[in-house]
Amino acid sequence: METMHNDQLVIPSSTNAAPNRAAVHPGWFSTDRVILDVPSDPTAEDDTRFAALSQLLRTAGALDRAAADTLADLGLTAGAFFALLELHAAEPMGLAPSELARRLSVARRTATLYVDILTRQGWVERSGHPADRRMVLASLTEAGETLVSDLASAYKRRLAALIGGLSPIQSERLRQILTMVSVSAQPEPDTDQG
Repeated sequence: METMHNDQLVIPSSTNAAPNRAAVHPGWFSTDRVILDVPSDPTAEDDTRFAALSQLLRTAGALDRAAADTLADLGLTAGAFFALLELHAAEPMGLAPSELARRLSVARRTATLYVDILTRQGWVERSGHPADRRMVLASLTEAGETLVSDLASAYKRRLAALIGGLSPIQSERLRQILTMVSVSAQPEPDTDQG
């Protein structure tokens, strides 16, 4: 359990997670207790948040490259694979690109690109919305359904192995922390020049 002591955050780490130098993650959880100085002034807090963001972006980039390698035999990026899973979850109705974008937290043009990629592979098709002719829905084809039902579990296991150095508890803690990161409400830029 994490505790605070005189502006220090003490994080007990898992004793069963050995450091894995080949893993994609940056080795956040060692076998010893980690003591972090928690800054108490606003400038230091911003520096700490920026350092966390910087590490998160580096880790995200490394994971994205590793996921692309993992999915190479499908010819998919991680984003397109997750789009495939979202479309499967939305069956039998399918999803409009705007809803797919919302579920994946990407721009609508990115969701449309994923649908294009999956359509070229023969796993997704577009059709008109039954109640609104202006709306287009993307849904899985029979080949897409077969792919998801036959192979999705194996690819999920492969992708999960990319953070295999984390215990299930650490993985859940990381997931919870990442859900706290919101980019929808951006702070005003600092315009103070002097």
